[in-house]
Amino acid sequence: MISALFAKKRSLVAALALSSVLGAGVANAAVEEVHFLIPGGAGGGWDGTARGTGEALSKSGLVETVSYENMSGGGGGKAIAHLIETSDQADNTLMVNSTPIVIRSLSKVFPQSFRDLTPIAATIGDYAAFVVPTSSKYQSFEQLVNDYKQNPRSVSVAGAHHVAVWTTW
Repeated sequence: MISALFAKKRSLVAALALSSVLGAGVANAAVEEVHFLIPGGAGGGWDGTARGTGEALSKSGLVETVSYENMSGGGGGKAIAHLIETSDQADNTLMVNSTPIVIRSLSKVFPQSFRDLTPIAATIGDYAAFVVPTSSKYQSFEQLVNDYKQNPRSVSVAGAHHVAVWTTW
């Protein structure tokens, strides 16, 4: 329930931010159509961000028609590949992007690059938390960073995007 509440607030913030950015950029001219390419399944975070943003753009009168297409696969790679390969036909198409897609691209998980896309707005921020057992030698983030700076291999870090939690011991 709490995650659903945060997802709704995150979508609303994203929609409002993009509306204000686009509103400033287009003055009073409405865009006829926007198509959102969503690199994940229905009901996920990218889906909620796209649909919340689309709803805000539509209700504000900035966009007349909004459509959505979910394209799961490859941690966003399938959607990036599709958008790049069909770019000549992708007028008015926006794809939700995020830190995990950028990391996968940099790590060469898929051959296409996020650099082949043009960012138009930042609408959400990723939050993270470092969690350690109470018995950990790290009692502050500064301690962890200092150890990392001295010897990066001495610090073990594991993470998960879905719950936005990084854990170290």
